[in-house]
Amino acid sequence: MKKILQFTFIFVSILSFSQAQEIIKERGNLSNPKGNIYKSLEVIDQREDKKIGEMPFGDNKEMKEIVFPTTINSYLSQWYTDSNHKGGKHEMVLILKRLKTTLGETVGKETEADVDFSAQTFLKEGDNYRFLYKKDTVYSFKNKNISDVVVKNIPVIIAMFMKKTYTMKPTENVVTMNDLTDYELYVRNNSQAYKNEQLKDGVYLNNTAFLNQTPEIGNYILEKNDKGNVLRAIKEENGKKDKISANEMFAYVENGKAYKKTYSGFLELNKNEKGFYIVSNRGYILPVRNSAVFVSVGGGAGGGMYGGVAIGLVGIFERSLRQNKERKGEMFEIYIDPLTGEYDFSNE
Repeated sequence: MKKILQFTFIFVSILSFSQAQEIIKERGNLSNPKGNIYKSLEVIDQREDKKIGEMPFGDNKEMKEIVFPTTINSYLSQWYTDSNHKGGKHEMVLILKRLKTTLGETVGKETEADVDFSAQTFLKEGDNYRFLYKKDTVYSFKNKNISDVVVKNIPVIIAMFMKKTYTMKPTENVVTMNDLTDYELYVRNNSQAYKNEQLKDGVYLNNTAFLNQTPEIGNYILEKNDKGNVLRAIKEENGKKDKISANEMFAYVENGKAYKKTYSGFLELNKNEKGFYIVSNRGYILPVRNSAVFVSVGGGAGGGMYGGVAIGLVGIFERSLRQNKERKGEMFEIYIDPLTGEYDFSNE
């Protein structure tokens, strides 16, 4: 009996370790078209669930676990090095918060699936770190070969994230490794906009200025139309006028009350224990986007081409377009990401 139990245990163990896997492969490259300033890339995996997901592959719809060929750090570090042969003087650190796939419903011959992705990047100088970029979103796909589409798009999503990081300037604020454990909490605890009860009146051109409560210098007067909508801010000094259009503003504060610029105008910016938010919906604050999306992640001067093949998100569709119709007229709290100033739709 003991031998039978031992054999059963060994057999089950073999099955668990021999589970079919679908390996994520590189697509395109991670080269910086403006010249590499980072000599290396290090990945810190902070995912609570290290498993990316399982999906059905092939004609037999065999369930396979989606995996990287090595550790996520080794995979991305090597991919970065292969794409940027001339090393720079700085180091980059990527913190991976989430990478999870989920299958959705099947309509006709096409199946839906989501890739939940969240990551942050920092420039590293010795023992200090400076924030670069953050992406926290869900990419939705629809295709008759949905599993293949998802696996092919995971490296594209990463490449898109890296390409955007290259365009970002590091913040002036310097933090230590301990602060990277929960950098968003660190920002909340150390930003004047979150700490202070009263906001400073003035015009703010970006999220960083708003967080630091450093409005544009000078006595800017808000110019409004007959409906009370802000058109521009004007400062007059030494006989010269300096104008800031509404489209250039991130937000403005008047009589201690903040208003956030959106696609359809300024909306009141409120604050509670969760952070700053506006009350609106996608259809009001965002422009309509096409359901067909293409993003180039290829290297070289031509961009968009890698080995003669155009690289981009395949099979993606805008779930928000459907949500716009479903949410028409319905308003809800939309929070502002403290790190980027972007809208946070994670609660949808």
